[in-house]
Amino acid sequence: MEIYQYTNKGQRKENQDYTVYKVLPSGDSIFIVADGMGGYSYGDVASHVVGDSIASFVEANIDKYEPQTLLENAIKGANEALMQKRLLLNVRKMGTVVSVAMIKGGELYVTWLGDSRVYLFNGDDMVFKTEDHSLLNEIKTKRPLSASTIERYAGVVTKCIMGDDDLGEIPVKVIPITKGETIVLCTDGFHKEMDIQWALNYNTALKETLDAKSNYASDNYSFIKVAI
Repeated sequence: MEIYQYTNKGQRKENQDYTVYKVLPSGDSIFIVADGMGGYSYGDVASHVVGDSIASFVEANIDKYEPQTLLENAIKGANEALMQKRLLLNVRKMGTVVSVAMIKGGELYVTWLGDSRVYLFNGDDMVFKTEDHSLLNEIKTKRPLSASTIERYAGVVTKCIMGDDDLGEIPVKVIPITKGETIVLCTDGFHKEMDIQWALNYNTALKETLDAKSNYASDNYSFIKVAI
């Protein structure tokens, strides 16, 4: 298994994205990409708290729960950790979206809240992609999206972790995986402004290309690539 991480703040003043992963002695592994919500306080802190909490919970409890329950409890624990941090900092609102991929027993387990994504590729063919928890996705199930609607609600998410009592349903998907496939987790700054193929085929030359994109990227952009 080969693992690559990339993050860039783009034209933003600070980087509120966070990527973290752990490969456990058992061979199981957990990968997290979190994107702090810039409209609230301490977005960078929120993404780090949530990412580290999920990684640590999975590492400590990998054999204590069924995989789906493990991820659900990891998300709940991260929400509690963010609540404690929010109270400590004495701020009303902190938040982050998050995408999580766990490899265990030859299967891929995915959970996410918001518009950071998880992709699975077999070669160049996309096998799986998470659907964004966004207001635009909800609206388009009811009516066509107008240009004004897209402009007005772009970036508005309907699920996230905010350290409060209302997490709602935590989705968990289970996908069979085989050797040779590739997992990509990325923030919306990447999948909206960059070519997903740059993450899929990431190498030293593409790093230079991605670095150069920071001159005009309107958002932080980050990913983790896992070549199985």
